[in-house]
Amino acid sequence: MRGAWAVESLNDAPDVVFASGAVLFAGDRDGNLVQDGTAPSALHIEDGRPMNREWLVRVREVADRDVADMWRGRYLLADATSLPEPDDDEVYVGDLIGMRVEVEGQGLVGHIRDVYDAPQGYVLEVETATGRPLVPWHEALVTSVDEESRTVVFAPLAGLFD
Repeated sequence: MRGAWAVESLNDAPDVVFASGAVLFAGDRDGNLVQDGTAPSALHIEDGRPMNREWLVRVREVADRDVADMWRGRYLLADATSLPEPDDDEVYVGDLIGMRVEVEGQGLVGHIRDVYDAPQGYVLEVETATGRPLVPWHEALVTSVDEESRTVVFAPLAGLFD
């Protein structure tokens, strides 16, 4: 009624991202800022709290349901410098997009085009020379992630990238 959103968090620090006083920006799924005149560029969080699998978020710039409804399907972006550093064995999901994909002993097979949050876990869409297979993100398959070289290395598994 007062313009609150039910937001799906795509990170492991929603308590930081949706904390009172935090600033978010209107964006698209590729992380680009959206400035189309229908939405304020900066959004100031008034309140954010967990609600089932989502977060209920209120921002100062959205005061009623009609304005909130215009935001359906949009993305809220946080300044990366405001986020906590991921642990050594973690990477932000958005950082995976565009990374090289290699298979141990075989070299480059493609690049990560997109990441989907499925009920069974993350699924990567990998652009290869022959198509766009969907590949599960699983600790038995992913042998390493090198953020400096922007490379994800998979264990060899017949048919994985076919």
